[in-house]
Amino acid sequence: MDVLADIMAATRFTGVLLNQLRSGRPDWGCGIAPMPTAGFHLVAEGVCWLRVPGRAPLRLVPGDLVLLPHGDPHELTGTPEAVAVAYPDLEAAHPPGREGVVDLGGDGPVVRVVCGKFAHEGTAGRHPVLAALPRVVHLPGMSADPELQATVRLMMAETTRRRPGAQALATRLTDVLFVQAVRAWLERGADGEPGEPSWLTALRDPRIGTSLSLMHEEPQRAWTVEGLARAVTMSRAAFARRFKDLVGSTPLAYLAELRVDLAARLLRDTDSPVGDIARSVGYASEFAFSRAFSRRHGLPPGRYRRHVPAPVGT
Repeated sequence: MDVLADIMAATRFTGVLLNQLRSGRPDWGCGIAPMPTAGFHLVAEGVCWLRVPGRAPLRLVPGDLVLLPHGDPHELTGTPEAVAVAYPDLEAAHPPGREGVVDLGGDGPVVRVVCGKFAHEGTAGRHPVLAALPRVVHLPGMSADPELQATVRLMMAETTRRRPGAQALATRLTDVLFVQAVRAWLERGADGEPGEPSWLTALRDPRIGTSLSLMHEEPQRAWTVEGLARAVTMSRAAFARRFKDLVGSTPLAYLAELRVDLAARLLRDTDSPVGDIARSVGYASEFAFSRAFSRRHGLPPGRYRRHVPAPVGT
């Protein structure tokens, strides 16, 4: 079981292409307010700077991809010292054209940045993938991941050309870009800003990663700590300790969250009775399921189904 793919499918995680910023003047600056979900920027042409409060300005060059998983306020500027204008004011002064380009004018070297965000459904609190990432993930254009480089080049090309279907293709590529970016971040050792223990970084551990896959493959199974430890050839004590150190929760606490999140997906996507859903995710008692679901999602299953929260980031 691909744990990352399973979680993204369960939460209907998807990319949203917002616009492009273009400037031929060095003194431009764009301020982006906090967002309820992640944002991203891909530098298609030129050189610019990313400023995030509490961090040194980051120089970005063509092909660089930056994720802001926690939706932090930030600024994109032509120089490290340029004054940033709030994006709504820039858009009002320079209405985007048909291709969604906010052109700030100027006849100097061109900078073009493709901007987007990610929307998702059905999570309690922050999205489980985004919450596991640091505040800023910077993947240079010369990334060692050839698949990521290929997707970046294709995204840059499709946002430049006026070919049929270019906008639709570029939007689909945002999903691919995110998965490849997370994979590249993991494969280079999840370096950069240290984060809290999480299931995402735990995937790099062969045994704990396997135990996570087993739970995602059969969440309804009556797993025990002993059974999971045996499945990955570890002692119970060593497995429980390593799981908690890497994931940040106990195995059974992780399983409980997985079950109710899967149930939330079934409540959104099917008409199955609540009792059937409870049994399908491993609960023998509908009462116990309802209590666990309410603790995590703030509503009992029936009310949740009638009042499904709006997608985050739309």
